[in-house]
Amino acid sequence: MRKIIIVCLIAAGIILVCLGVYIGIRIWQENQITFTIEDTLPDGKGQKATVILLGGQSNASGCSLDEYLRKNVPAEKYAEYENGYDNVYINYISGSHVSNGFVKCATLQGELDGAFGPELGLAEKLHELYPDRLFFIIKCAWGGTNLFEQWLSPSSCGWTGELYQKFVAFAQANMQYLADKNYDAVIEGMCWMQGESDSFSVEHATGYEQHLSNFIKDIRDKLSQYASSDGIAFVDAFIADNPVYWVYCDDVNQSKVAVAEKSHMNVVIDTLSIGLSCDREPEGNPDMAHYDSLSELKLGHLFAEEIAKFIE
Repeated sequence: MRKIIIVCLIAAGIILVCLGVYIGIRIWQENQITFTIEDTLPDGKGQKATVILLGGQSNASGCSLDEYLRKNVPAEKYAEYENGYDNVYINYISGSHVSNGFVKCATLQGELDGAFGPELGLAEKLHELYPDRLFFIIKCAWGGTNLFEQWLSPSSCGWTGELYQKFVAFAQANMQYLADKNYDAVIEGMCWMQGESDSFSVEHATGYEQHLSNFIKDIRDKLSQYASSDGIAFVDAFIADNPVYWVYCDDVNQSKVAVAEKSHMNVVIDTLSIGLSCDREPEGNPDMAHYDSLSELKLGHLFAEEIAKFIE
């Protein structure tokens, strides 16, 4: 009898330890969802606004160098980028770089120091197409992150990724802020540049289709109350065709195509046929993992052109 009691106590202790570890992990996860939204906007007075979400890894967070952008465009155009756009604002988490509130979309809002992401080209094209419409970009992206774990969404029936949780919480908090500031803001679409970190193994690359389908479904479900009447368009893009870096890039890109074919609200941009490049900058020692400055700018243009097809 004494032995049975001892065994039961040991078992109970193990259960309590496991429960403690589980609770500790959950608290750790929740504590990672921290951000600040400072009050940076005037009262909207009921003004209509279009919201675009932007997520993914480094080619979304922004690792393209501003110094090359400055060299590659006329001085007048660069000054436009540097000053930002009066009708396009962004609140961003670009890796550890954050804006902590809405600011004009401009240069140097990337993850690396002295870098920018596709938000710059997105803002430029939106300003060109809709000079009188107000836009808000909500960006949460982090370099080197994957869909099979960090961005994994609940419908994949596994660990719900920290970045998925942070992205949703960040989007919800920003939409609530815009409502509190009296903007009539709706989410029209989401731009997604990710998949490189899922191309390192055949298992993760071939599982990308299901995980991406689940991710899109869950994002739409969680943010449906803020969406336009047609729902949230999802605009994806191919990762670079570089098997030295991205071993199973073809599998990831084919998964993106398959997901795009599942709904008229899903789009994938063939960045390969368009010719976006990663092999020119920095000069003499190119960063083959990240888009050159003009290609990153072009990626933003392409996102805007596809999103424009869904704007009401």
